[in-house]
Amino acid sequence: MGKTTNDAVTARETARKRLLALNADRAARDARIEAAAAKVMTTAAKLTAATAAADSARAEARTGYEAALSKIDATRAAAVGKAEPAVAAGLVELTAEKLSPADVAALTDLPVAEVKRLLKSAPAASSAPATTAAVLPVAVDSVRADAAALAG
Repeated sequence: MGKTTNDAVTARETARKRLLALNADRAARDARIEAAAAKVMTTAAKLTAATAAADSARAEARTGYEAALSKIDATRAAAVGKAEPAVAAGLVELTAEKLSPADVAALTDLPVAEVKRLLKSAPAASSAPATTAAVLPVAVDSVRADAAALAG
């Protein structure tokens, strides 16, 4: 019976050593898992922060871009608003000389459609050339003044 008891004690001691070794391996494995999980969580938090910062910078840049475009559009609209009436007046002068929109387009290197659009936007053209139309009111006033001086 001594040998059986001795074998049983030896077997239990061996099992206990293996269990301790297994528990030690489990503890090391658990520590590695915890370290890896912590590393992933830290890196994911950094990624989230970087993504949020990039999104914020992108939104700020888009706002600046849109503000710049608005400023450019306003500047363009002001320039066009100043230039188009002058161009239209010149086109009216050319059409007053009995030139067709196609002829005016050929002379000015503008597309025919643009010439027609500008002519529509121009004030109504008189049948007299623009230079005569500009001088005519002064001439009429001068004639009226002369007539009044002769009558009086």
